Amino acid sequence: MDTESNNKKASKDDKMEKQPEADKMVKAIGDFGKWQVMLLLLIVAPTKISSAWQQLGIVFLAPATTFMCTETNLTDSIQISTCYSDCVSYEYYSEFENTIISEFGLICDRAWMANFTQTMCMFGVLIGSIVFGFVADRFGRRPALLIACMLQLVTTVVEAFCYNYWLFTTVRFFIGVSTAGTILSSFILIMEVIGPLRREFMNCLCALPMPVGQMLMPLFAYYLRTWNQFCLGVGIPHVLYLIYFFMLPESPRWLISVGRIEEASKVMTQAARWNNLPSGNMLDVAKSMASEKVNSNEPIRKATYLDLLKTRLLRINIFCSCTIWFVLGISYYGSNQYIGQTSSNVFVTVALAGVLQFPGILLSGFLCKYFGRKITMISFFVVCGGSNAFLVVPEDWFAVRLTMGAIGVGCASGAFATMYMYTSELFPTVARNMAMGASSTVSRVGSMLAPYVAGMTVIAAWLPPVAFAVVPILGAITCFFLPETRGQKLSDHLS
Repeated sequence: MDTESNNKKASKDDKMEKQPEADKMVKAIGDFGKWQVMLLLLIVAPTKISSAWQQLGIVFLAPATTFMCTETNLTDSIQISTCYSDCVSYEYYSEFENTIISEFGLICDRAWMANFTQTMCMFGVLIGSIVFGFVADRFGRRPALLIACMLQLVTTVVEAFCYNYWLFTTVRFFIGVSTAGTILSSFILIMEVIGPLRREFMNCLCALPMPVGQMLMPLFAYYLRTWNQFCLGVGIPHVLYLIYFFMLPESPRWLISVGRIEEASKVMTQAARWNNLPSGNMLDVAKSMASEKVNSNEPIRKATYLDLLKTRLLRINIFCSCTIWFVLGISYYGSNQYIGQTSSNVFVTVALAGVLQFPGILLSGFLCKYFGRKITMISFFVVCGGSNAFLVVPEDWFAVRLTMGAIGVGCASGAFATMYMYTSELFPTVARNMAMGASSTVSRVGSMLAPYVAGMTVIAAWLPPVAFAVVPILGAITCFFLPETRGQKLSDHLS
């Protein structure tokens, strides 16, 4: 009996030893309480919902549109959706009263400009990731988020009043910049106040509001049938961002890292009170955390991007990671835009694609926990590619196209959620942020190309579904070269 008791005690001690060293801040403010839930609902949910509206809104701004020449000087016979050099004016036919295609005449030799608008928006997201990443590290998470939110509020309202194409596209670029800032800054802030045991759970919660936004977007488009009404409809809710000036806290970890100890203690005191924890000694806790950084005798190794190529393992990991993120950029954003253009009911299709992202995101957490990251990514990619392949069926097969297109988007969403966690585990601490940044940047390149892949229907109707079927398979093959990271301790240093 004593032996069994000793074995249980030893086993318990071993588990305790395997756990990471207690985080003083987590012990002080709680790992996941009412304060963290408040931040999730106040910051992450609105910014992620808005990001869906801004990044995927092109589906309703530039939907599938047919046109016909109504006034010509020379041509006798007129065919629908055919361009004529002598045509004086065209009429446009779509589900909407007015779109950017009909407003700015984006047909014939100007047809590429509709896709270019979305490309510029995604290029803005790329630039915004770089700019606001720097701002958040240099000046704080709160200023970065406030600037991004105010920029988004202004640009989304101004967008509805743009009177020409190039002004509209320029505003879309800055909308992309602001969208990157809101997503990045809010994600950094929420993850810095969450305990390590809850971070995977929080990763799923942070991903869920985006499909919620996608599900709400068709409601705006259904009742607001002109492009400027739609822009204004999804822009006005950003007025809620004004409350951030009064309720948004700064990250206490960032405050401590820059020596603003008293400010950090005030935020921690507020958090502890929200979570019903003792709050009397927060200044001492903050000073203790600061002293650990100051008194540390360990040499600080500042890694560079070149260190990601230092060893064979890191070279393989960064190459594969960037390839997979590129695939995700094309698959997720391209599929969303394509199914919106080819469906006979764009409202149902977009909403259903949002609904199916819920099981994809939740399934990613389950599969990662029990089967590992690698098999999860491969499974999502294979199903995504297979589903997209069915989009080559005739347009009359509406149910098949609708179901398979939505499943493909759901799998791409689940793969995205998985890859965020997988990438962070593939690289050591000193180079993890750079690896995430490099991978995310490549993903934005993929998302910039996505509209052109979706627009290849003008060449041949079968080209986009074939491309969206082949690209995920490339991602699945790439996953085979990555190691499994489930259950493994995160590495800290470059080997």
